[in-house]
Amino acid sequence: MGKKTDRFNNLAALHAEKERLAALRDAHAERLEMHFTALGDGRFRKALVKETLGDAVGHLLPKGLLGTLIGGGGIGGGLSMAMGAKGGWAKRAGLFALGLAAPALLKRMERFSAADVGRELKVSMERWRQHVRDRREERREAPIDDRS
Repeated sequence: MGKKTDRFNNLAALHAEKERLAALRDAHAERLEMHFTALGDGRFRKALVKETLGDAVGHLLPKGLLGTLIGGGGIGGGLSMAMGAKGGWAKRAGLFALGLAAPALLKRMERFSAADVGRELKVSMERWRQHVRDRREERREAPIDDRS
C-alpha cells in the first residue's frame, strides 16, 4: 500500500475529492439541522418521549403483565403471562402466580393514597441512605487488615 501522498495523481483529482467531501459535509450538516429543528418542536418531543416510554415499559414488563395489571387477571391472566414468558419453569410458575395475585394486590393497594406511598418511599430512601453512610463510616474506621 502506498503513502497517503500517492492517493492523488494530480491536483485536479485532489480538488475533486475536496469538493466531494465538502458536499458530503454540507449534506450531513443539513440533516443535523433538520434534526435540531424537529427537536425544537414541542409536539415532536412529546411524541418522542411517549414512544420511548412505551417501548421501555413494553420491554421491561413480561408479556401480558400490563394487561393483567390493568384488568382481567385470574387464571387467564396468569396463563397468558406464563405462556408469553421466556425462561425456565420456575420463572413461568412465578409469573403465573403473579398473574393470579396481581388483581387482588392492586385492589388492596387502592386504599393507599399517592401521598402515603410517596411518604413511605421517602422514608425508605432515607433509611437506605443512612445505611450507606453508616457502612462507609464503618469502613473508614476499620483497620486495613479487617476490611473485606
